[in-house]
Amino acid sequence: MNPQSATFQQFPVPTAGAGPWDIVIDHNGNIWFTEHYTNKIGKFDPSTQRFTEISTPASNSQPYGIVVDASNNIWFTENNSAVALIGEYTSGGTLNEYKIRNNPPGGLTPHLISVDPNGNIWWTEGWVGMVGKLNVAQATSGTDNGVTEYAYPATCTTCNGTHASGIGVDSNGQVWFDDSLQGIFGSFPDTGTGSFSVYSAPTQNGHPHDGLSVDVQNRVWFTEEFANKLAEAVQNGVPTPTPSPGVTPSPSPTLSPSTTVTPSPSPTASPSPGTTIAQDTFQRSNQKHWGQASDGQTWGADANISNVFSINNNIGQLSNGSSVYNAVLGSVATDSEIIFSGSLSSFNNTNLGAILRWTDKNNWYKAYVNGNNLVMQKKVNGTYTTLKSVPFAATAGTSYSIDFSVVGTTLSANAWVTGASEPGGWMATATDNSLTSGYCGLRVQLQSGVVATITSFQALSK
Repeated sequence: MNPQSATFQQFPVPTAGAGPWDIVIDHNGNIWFTEHYTNKIGKFDPSTQRFTEISTPASNSQPYGIVVDASNNIWFTENNSAVALIGEYTSGGTLNEYKIRNNPPGGLTPHLISVDPNGNIWWTEGWVGMVGKLNVAQATSGTDNGVTEYAYPATCTTCNGTHASGIGVDSNGQVWFDDSLQGIFGSFPDTGTGSFSVYSAPTQNGHPHDGLSVDVQNRVWFTEEFANKLAEAVQNGVPTPTPSPGVTPSPSPTLSPSTTVTPSPSPTASPSPGTTIAQDTFQRSNQKHWGQASDGQTWGADANISNVFSINNNIGQLSNGSSVYNAVLGSVATDSEIIFSGSLSSFNNTNLGAILRWTDKNNWYKAYVNGNNLVMQKKVNGTYTTLKSVPFAATAGTSYSIDFSVVGTTLSANAWVTGASEPGGWMATATDNSLTSGYCGLRVQLQSGVVATITSFQALSK
């Protein structure tokens, strides 16, 4: 857009369906962007109106945020949790990738990205409630050398987990971020030492998401997606000089902090992921049924037939039902794993679970929580069999995550409060050879008046 003439020009990206996501302008005036659906980053030269596209080495990387550093190197996030890499395209034309963890968990989805005054790279980590930092001087391509992750406090216990997305850095050495599910924004010193300061967003359930930026006056701006508002946080009494290493004054925005906490080290990663075959963040417009997932695939079984299913405020919802409902996504798999997060408004004759090797409503494996236990069950030719049951107390209205895996004849399952670390090892295991392949998905038992919410879903081929 030309703001002087209020006229627009549009330039089609060469790759169809690329899904241009985030954008940055380099020091030569070139426009760089991520191509979320086609695993590329792109460059557009406004003077020649020519495009250049660079594919990522990692398949299904889903590039998301992008930023340029002082040396004109382009940095971007690879958002798929099965990949979870930080990419760098140098000014000399070399593409490097840096690991965040050697075995990233299912919820680690690097989102937006920024650069601090010392040239280090920072990013938000989606569903794991953390921000990450790459010390560029210590970084080695193909490793996690120089990476540190910092856990911020989750102040809401009924918010269906955490989801860090927007990020920006001010000139005083404070890294700012927001969390859409928690309804908070906060800061952390770029030195990596000290405490988080966390503040409630002005509008309850405003859903501060991708849009966060810090202006030249160190004011923090962010979008409140569901409230249709733009929020401004003004720091009081903060000096303006560029910080020296080790000296990072703490800002005081006009909103009162709800808590502070010292960052904790990275949690233990879950079992090694495979290749993502289906994924849904449910970040789309309110609608009847679940429609098309965020990975572009269409939900099957009951999800696009039954009016029990809907998208409501970027959450997959099941309501106004009194039966058992199935939803499957992706292709048929043999050895596979599901990690999802969700909640039930009541555990009175209800349950919430993942299904593997699903072929129809009468043939599947399932791992579910029912308020008292974590249960592994099979249904073969219409006959139910409980394979394993272990005690697990679940509370209505609290979000839980379930990790359910089948490899060969071995079934394994974990359950935990969303946002906490996944248990080490498996809580429940069983052996069965009844089913050999099928779809991955969800199976929820509802009673009248009970609402189920799903905030994230990922299926992996092992």
